Amino acid sequence: MKLRSLLPVLALFAFACGSREKPWNLLVVTLDTTRADALGCYGNAGIRTPHLDRLAREGIVFENAMTAVPITTPSHSTIFTGTYPLAHGVRDNGRFKLAPSSSTLAERLHERGFATGAAIGAFPLTKNWGLDQGFDFYDDHITVATEDEGGRRRVPFKMFFDERPASRVNDAILPWLREHGQKQFFAWVHYWDAHQPHVPPPPFSDLYPHNLYYGEIAYVDQAVGVLFEELRRQGVDGRTIVLVVGDHGEGLGEHEEDTHSMLLYEATLHVPMILKFPGGPAGLRIAERVGTVDIVPTLLDLLGLPADGEAQGRSLVTAVTNPEAVPGDRRAYYSETLSPRLSYGWGEQRALFLEQWKLLFGPRIELYDLRKDPSEIHNLAPSAEASRLEAALQTFVDRHARASAASAVSEVDAETRSRLAALGYLSLAGEAPSVEERLRRDGDAPQDHISQVSIWSRCKSSLEKGDFLAARELAVLLIQRDPHNPFYLALMVSAELGLGRVREAATIAESGPISQPNADNYQRVATELFAGGDRERGIALARRVAKEAPSAAILYLVAEMSGAQGDAAGHEKELRAALALDAAFGPARRSLAILLATAGRDEAAEAEFREMVTRQPLDPISHLNYATFLMAKQRYPDAERELDRSIELDPVYWKAQIARVVLLKATGRGEAAHELAQRIAVESPDAQLAEQARRLVEGVQP
Repeated sequence: MKLRSLLPVLALFAFACGSREKPWNLLVVTLDTTRADALGCYGNAGIRTPHLDRLAREGIVFENAMTAVPITTPSHSTIFTGTYPLAHGVRDNGRFKLAPSSSTLAERLHERGFATGAAIGAFPLTKNWGLDQGFDFYDDHITVATEDEGGRRRVPFKMFFDERPASRVNDAILPWLREHGQKQFFAWVHYWDAHQPHVPPPPFSDLYPHNLYYGEIAYVDQAVGVLFEELRRQGVDGRTIVLVVGDHGEGLGEHEEDTHSMLLYEATLHVPMILKFPGGPAGLRIAERVGTVDIVPTLLDLLGLPADGEAQGRSLVTAVTNPEAVPGDRRAYYSETLSPRLSYGWGEQRALFLEQWKLLFGPRIELYDLRKDPSEIHNLAPSAEASRLEAALQTFVDRHARASAASAVSEVDAETRSRLAALGYLSLAGEAPSVEERLRRDGDAPQDHISQVSIWSRCKSSLEKGDFLAARELAVLLIQRDPHNPFYLALMVSAELGLGRVREAATIAESGPISQPNADNYQRVATELFAGGDRERGIALARRVAKEAPSAAILYLVAEMSGAQGDAAGHEKELRAALALDAAFGPARRSLAILLATAGRDEAAEAEFREMVTRQPLDPISHLNYATFLMAKQRYPDAERELDRSIELDPVYWKAQIARVVLLKATGRGEAAHELAQRIAVESPDAQLAEQARRLVEGVQP
């Protein structure tokens, strides 16, 4: 569609903005890890994305949209502040939190009376990282897909960030939309699914067996369609602005990068961006370069609200309505990734887009003419043009950097630090975040290490999928390159454990360095050794882990091993050490309370039981353990209170139901006990518990 032919329509639209009878709503959908060329509306004939394609036909497609950083937390910080990482300060996942001083789109709209709600799909966007600013409702219960009925994690160790699938994200946001759909609202929905590991649900796993990445995106498209249908069902689609944007792309092997975050080539920077607004043009495609930094100014402009003085992007409404404006490729855009330096101690990369040129600045300078060389094959540096763009990059950084960015550096707690280390975001070789903003050319070029990062990512994916043989082969390649890398050794240990080769895993664990990145894996080896009968070797490894990478979990394991060997004093000592490190570590508190009760130290035991249920009020196991103690003391009313709470928290916690049968019998309520025991015998999926219930029905003690 020609821009010139749209001017009358857009003029009418601009008039309508000032006199609309009903206020407009806003829906922003962010598609994690989604390349622009992975959608049908961007020319991909190998995938079906009918709902996003329909949005493209009904709205505006920005064909050349660039993200400011190919990493989830900092990219979303740019999307919702309209500022570059140079200003908002969020430079990587895990160690940065958007500061309260940053002004977000949600805050601006909340101040104007909008109901604000969000549902997100993965750990990098939980409340930990500050993106919840301005939202009345922010659902980040990302572990729900890996929890049992009682809210307990079924997966003790994962190779990737906690996440939930798109359908679960919809389950979180749709009730809020139904409640607030007739008010003026701003909703943000984030889908993580296209991120590794690629495990789309049926039928998408069957439709795209040879490209599971496409399968994930097709699945997300279906979820997007559910959102759009809800707007239509409520009759508000005609007065709702809809923006769909990718936060970053995915390498998929281009320039040897399988995933993202290490390099700044187009595969990870070029993202889909589709906009539809009431009365706006349909089927318009904008070819000029734009950025995710432009989103906040554009949306505020469409909503008729004052521009954000802090924003560093531009309103794209002008680009749509005025074809005579200066083309966007004459406006400089900036991207960066500091992750290679922060995570691995290599060099960083920064990019400047200006006219047809793209400069990659870092330990290795690269220059590409994107009009002639969109695949970035022919490096034109060094050259006079590269020198000109280096100077322009320095000017850009000087103009856009803000001292307040330093306030985004975040101190993370021990548990989060351990998790990030296991995922590779806190390397022993990485640098601490710096508050000084300067261009740096020192360090190894990340381009020289990217194949290693890609092998590491494939190894993690293989472990996540249970393909332990493939994971072992990849881990061997990594260790050949870097024999003492704790991340790589931890991957090999996981692969060996998955193959049932406990002794081989133990040999690696016993000879390699122990640090936070591999402590969890080595703890698993110690557990397997001890459970398999090699107790001395198991407890020796556990004690070494506890000494070199102490945590409440490993101290608890040492305590339980000591108790199993009959060392009551050592058992208690290590439990108290675990609690001294983390007073909220429930298993240690529970074990200490039971140990004290068994030893007849009733007063001390009850104090621990009380502390346990106070610190873990939503844990049904804790309430059952306290109830069992109270029943042994024949304090039946108190015991019944704790049992009732345990069962209220988890109605199918059959051990608690069995305990209720015993309590009912002990308090003379035989008929109720008999009836409950019969129900457990029929309904419990645990054969042993069902047999216990049958014995209770017959009046025989289990």
